Amino acid sequence: MNYHSYLAANSHSSDEVLEDWRWLIGSQLQLWHVTVMGDALLRNVDDNSIHLLDTMNGSVKRIADSAAAFDVAIASTGNFENWLMPHVVDGQRAMGKRPTENECLSFSHPPALGGQVLPDNIDSCSIPVHFSIAGQIHQQIKDLPPGTPVGKIEIVPAKGTRKRPWWKFW
Repeated sequence: MNYHSYLAANSHSSDEVLEDWRWLIGSQLQLWHVTVMGDALLRNVDDNSIHLLDTMNGSVKRIADSAAAFDVAIASTGNFENWLMPHVVDGQRAMGKRPTENECLSFSHPPALGGQVLPDNIDSCSIPVHFSIAGQIHQQIKDLPPGTPVGKIEIVPAKGTRKRPWWKFW
């Protein structure tokens, strides 16, 4: 099974992408791949196990003992569907939404904040921006009971995306 077409082309470092998720994943998990759907496949630096960071649900789980075990496990249709969501990616591609290099698909209105899981709520987004916003949202709501109305979320710009004030010319 060729799963590589469901991985995003990413040239950003692990630290750039995962900075706002360290509260959940710690320092041992490093970026292995980014999926087109905006999740991350992580590798544990100690034992080389593979973990899935689900940015929609704000969770991480171990899915394979090694990269080789991942290649075997991904061949299962259930795992392929759950981990890479090809039906959603293919649907977005059919609608003309094809993330370019260093982009992934992302929810315009995150489901964690009441957004719907619908095709018109998904668009391309910069990988570091997607992971930064999702990580900050999930960190701020992690202790709230399900269904709690969220009144305020504060998003800090991802590293390297801060713009110079309009009045600074140097």
